[in-house]
Amino acid sequence: MTELSRGLRIHFVDGSTLVVSFPKQKDNEIAAELAREAILKERMIAIEADGCLHYVPFDNVKYISVYPAPEKPGKHVIRGATLRD
Repeated sequence: MTELSRGLRIHFVDGSTLVVSFPKQKDNEIAAELAREAILKERMIAIEADGCLHYVPFDNVKYISVYPAPEKPGKHVIRGATLRD
């Protein structure tokens, strides 16, 4: 990926995953924060990929990994952690 590329991995409760790569979406950190808040409020994420619009409702999502981590991820974020099974 290039420096401006971004990605996310959606982990579903059934153990499957969906990996998405995309270019940088927002140049403005405030706009990016508003987008994060909207996604959490709507309880779904919409992804335009390969000419289709895909809606992923959070009902069957265990967690979502976003990379690289934003410099200002918002309030109440634990930084520098390590995930373990």
